[in-house]
Amino acid sequence: MRKMLSATLLICTAALLSTLLIVAVHATPPEDVSGYFDYTFEVTGSREADGNLFIYAKEWEVWVGSFQGTAESVFRVEMFSAGFWNVWLRSTFVGWVNGEYGELTIQLVGKKPAGEGWYGHWVILSGTGDLANLHGQGTWWGPGFGAAGPDIFYAGNMHFN
Repeated sequence: MRKMLSATLLICTAALLSTLLIVAVHATPPEDVSGYFDYTFEVTGSREADGNLFIYAKEWEVWVGSFQGTAESVFRVEMFSAGFWNVWLRSTFVGWVNGEYGELTIQLVGKKPAGEGWYGHWVILSGTGDLANLHGQGTWWGPGFGAAGPDIFYAGNMHFN
């Protein structure tokens, strides 16, 4: 009886493991991305606290390069009396990536030391349409709004799964 129970348990375990091994994860290899975006913005609010200024705004972007499309964003800039600025931005991108069309939610965070340009990190939070399974992250930098050339450059990597 004990041998029969052990054999049944062994067969059930083997069957379970074999079904788990059949499920395979498929992801494309990471691919480099780069480009730039230009933007305009409109301040929607502000507040001051302890000599620091906090600005809230909407932004409209045109993306060129690996990401081709437009985006609308909400953002917050924190201008500290010590001379440096921080930024948090959430963009809703609509357009093309590698011939695939859809919408992405991209978050950018960064800073601007006194007398220098902007720089930071970006990450894809989610997507829809053909971009539903796109993942990516990287860095961004640039002079910002009103520059003679592109406002912000981006680089990084992405993959579909």
